Amino acid sequence: MAQLVWFRSDLRVHDNPALFTACQQAQQEGTDVIACFLRPLEQWQSHNWGQNRIRYTERCLLDLKEELEALHIPLICQDVATFAGQIPALLQLCQRLNCHQIFANEEPELNERQRDQQLIAQAEPAGIHCQLFHDQSLLPLGSVLKNDGTPYRVYTPFRKQAQQMIAQQPVQTFPAPAPVISDPQQSLQLKIDSLSLDQPDLVIFQPQNYSDDPIQQRWPATEKEAFHQLELFCGQPINRYKTQRDFPADAKGTSLLSPMLAAGKLSVKSCWQAAEQIRLSDPAAAESASTWQGELLWRDFYRHLLVLYPELSRNQPFKKETSNIQWRNAPDDLQRWQEGKTGFPLVDAAMRQLKETGWMHNRLRMLTAVFLSKYLLIDWHEGERWFMQHLVDADLASNNGGWQWAASTGTDAVPYFRLLSPYRQAERFDAQGEFIARFVPELAKLPAKQRIQPKGYVQGYPNPVADLKEGKERMMAAFKAVKSESSAS
Repeated sequence: MAQLVWFRSDLRVHDNPALFTACQQAQQEGTDVIACFLRPLEQWQSHNWGQNRIRYTERCLLDLKEELEALHIPLICQDVATFAGQIPALLQLCQRLNCHQIFANEEPELNERQRDQQLIAQAEPAGIHCQLFHDQSLLPLGSVLKNDGTPYRVYTPFRKQAQQMIAQQPVQTFPAPAPVISDPQQSLQLKIDSLSLDQPDLVIFQPQNYSDDPIQQRWPATEKEAFHQLELFCGQPINRYKTQRDFPADAKGTSLLSPMLAAGKLSVKSCWQAAEQIRLSDPAAAESASTWQGELLWRDFYRHLLVLYPELSRNQPFKKETSNIQWRNAPDDLQRWQEGKTGFPLVDAAMRQLKETGWMHNRLRMLTAVFLSKYLLIDWHEGERWFMQHLVDADLASNNGGWQWAASTGTDAVPYFRLLSPYRQAERFDAQGEFIARFVPELAKLPAKQRIQPKGYVQGYPNPVADLKEGKERMMAAFKAVKSESSAS
């Protein structure tokens, strides 16, 4: 007999409710714990995961395998094509390894939730009990509602309600479980190791570390490194978070934890607790710690929306009328944006940062998204896909939420005519052109003012892809047309 823990986007042993509960039950019953990860490559690709995200997940798996081995828990890594293939693979593993319970943590995306419901429907008649645990957010998904039971559509009231709920019931985390010790563990490990030989239909894979990939080497993929990064951020940088988080040249202005959160190498609850400790113990850093907690709640907000509005997982805009916007078909402009050759230095620096590092500063994610969807009037889906294909921290909830916010198709109290000028943003947040010089070397030798807005021809650097005034007028006309159609109907 054994308990089966199915890892998905929760690749850690600390604050993992599914793993912790399985280990507790195993110790009470004198049984073993087996862990599995079922890699659905085709499904990931259909969801626009790129190599950066896939490789980072594999590196996180490599560390997870070592962490679990220290707990005497073997990890089976099996290849399947799609989510649909995960269900029979799980049921077969249960049968072969004599497992009668599956423990897993909930995921907010629609396909993932539908898969879990299908698993429960097929497992229960076979005598296999499935337990799903709240894990991906600070509060249970879909639980932050108005007094009338309806969802919040705007962030600020959502945040206030969530803060009240957390104040009433503070965030709790689970410790790493104690090692699982049982006499048959060694023979069980040998049995698992021989599964791929005894059962040729099982495709077992070994996670890789990708030590030759320069992007991967930028991002820690072990639990120890994740907690170290959290500790570093909560040491001194968090004191400056409120004032420095919008300046992309400041390497310590943000936490740099998003890849670890996306892969579940670190839990959002652990982050909240670390910030809460700073907020309560250090008056000088309290406001900054609270500001970071607000960003963690933004992340939660987008996850709650995925559960409450399933159409968001189907590529549909939150504001339904915006599906009628007449986006431009401008492949050359799109390519220049993708390559960081728009002729707008801060936009180009941001896009090149993405390709070079697999990550982009949050303010620049907003700027580049507004530039594509507003000034160029190119469908925000194009940008959303591009980000998913290149980000190490690729995550549907945050990426979709951010793009729809920028394109004014999502949950946003600000009118559609909100714009972020690439020149004004550079003047405010990269006044010396330091960040621009780092990623757009063609401009590095120019004075700071000209790095921000070059005057005339600069060798090797393109002219602007669009006139900002004309782009704004074009966008205004497109949104007004949709607004008029919506009013008329």
